[in-house]
Amino acid sequence: MALREVVMRYFFNAPSDWAFEVTLTLCAMAWALSVGYVGQQNRHIAITFLHDMVRPSRKKVLDYLTLSLTAIAFAALATSTYESAYEAIVRLERTGSAFNPPMPAILKPALFIGAILGFAQTLANIVLIATGYTPEAYDPNARAEPEKMAL
Repeated sequence: MALREVVMRYFFNAPSDWAFEVTLTLCAMAWALSVGYVGQQNRHIAITFLHDMVRPSRKKVLDYLTLSLTAIAFAALATSTYESAYEAIVRLERTGSAFNPPMPAILKPALFIGAILGFAQTLANIVLIATGYTPEAYDPNARAEPEKMAL
């Protein structure tokens, strides 16, 4: 099936609608639901020039300010998407295209859930900073030491 899609798209310039819509839905779901993980791993996009310039005692204040504004933004996003997500599920909203998948009924609740996950992770990060723990950035090159086998 996938080979047919590749041939139709690149040799006949006639991709099917469903391939694009399914790909769009999967990418949007991954983006919306990755918010909590990105916050937990401390891998979000950040402009840190001000944070890097201040004394260490002021960095904690900036961390609280940043996380508080982030929590407010996630709360606002969750609040503003709740009703739309609920209506999309109840009505089983569809795209209206030839394929007509229930993409809005999938993506609107996913955006709401992603906002809730982001809000919860932001609160967890505030607690971590308040307890003196600073989450390290994820290092993909760091490897755990292999366990030694007893012979």
